[in-house]
Amino acid sequence: MTSCKFSYPMIENWVFAAGLLQATLGGVRVGGQFRKESGAFWLGIREPAARVSAVVFPRGPGVKEAPGFWRVSPEVFGAVARWAVPLGLCLLGVVHTHVGNTAPFLSWTDRRFGVRVPGVLAIVLLKGGKDGNHLNWGWYLFDHDEYRELSGSELRRRLIIDSTMDFATLCADEYDVRPERVK
Repeated sequence: MTSCKFSYPMIENWVFAAGLLQATLGGVRVGGQFRKESGAFWLGIREPAARVSAVVFPRGPGVKEAPGFWRVSPEVFGAVARWAVPLGLCLLGVVHTHVGNTAPFLSWTDRRFGVRVPGVLAIVLLKGGKDGNHLNWGWYLFDHDEYRELSGSELRRRLIIDSTMDFATLCADEYDVRPERVK
């Protein structure tokens, strides 16, 4: 049996639309209101300056939100991939909330069973997403077969906010991906 090695282009910076971080908060706070963990996927084109151009909120069939965990089924990941690949998009980050007031750490479960692709971000928001300052969130990068926390200086250097950039806001379940309805 041979093993397959994949080549992933290096990411030097992540570029976000000014409103994408706020849209992410708005989407994950829905679960936080009920003291349940929630989350979102950030998708874009993987290149040295990776532009995050879509935020997808997994909800409904195939998604479990509970006080102690947030779980997305393989079928939901499959629906997102079927939508994203023809557009040339890939997963650049997974955001999820914790409901407590502890430090925004990436748990053992998150580290072992989360997305384990070089260059992918894992972002942890506390208090169900109530803290809107992205510099207070836990930012982790999958690097050399494990997650490492980004320091404040590295985060400020590698995150770029672009006020001219557009982004899409969508929902996904195990069946499809569709535009998020504005409430």
